Amino acid sequence: MNADIKELVKGFYEIVNGKGELGDVLADDFQFGIMAGFPFGGNQDGLEASKAFFEKLSPLFTNFEVHPQEFISVDDMHIIVKGFYRVKVAETSKEADLETAHFWTSNGKKLSHYKHYCDTGILCKALGHTV
Repeated sequence: MNADIKELVKGFYEIVNGKGELGDVLADDFQFGIMAGFPFGGNQDGLEASKAFFEKLSPLFTNFEVHPQEFISVDDMHIIVKGFYRVKVAETSKEADLETAHFWTSNGKKLSHYKHYCDTGILCKALGHTV
C-alpha cells in the first residue's frame, strides 16, 4: 500500500517549520529542485544534499515558515501545493511574504521529487539585494 502523498507533504512542511527530520518523509535519492534566483538555487541530488541546502539557508533568516494553503491532487503519486513563505531576514530584519507553488512526486513510500516556484524578486528585496 502506498503512503498518502498529501500526508507526506504535510509532514515535510511540519519539518521545515521545525518539527521532525527530513529523512522521515524524503527518499534517500530525493531530487530537490530549487528555482534559480532563490538562495542556493539549483538541483540538490539526494537526501544529504537536501539537508545541506537547509543548513546553508538557515543562517540567512531569523524566521522562515512555509504556509501551505491549497493541495491539488493530480493522482496518487503527484500533488501540487499553493501557499506562501513568511520570512524575516537576519541581516536586514526585513519581513516578507511570498507566494509559492510546489510540485511533488512520491515513489509510493516517501517523497522523491520536488520543484518550487516563488517570487524571488520579493525575496531579493528583503535580503537587501538590488537587481
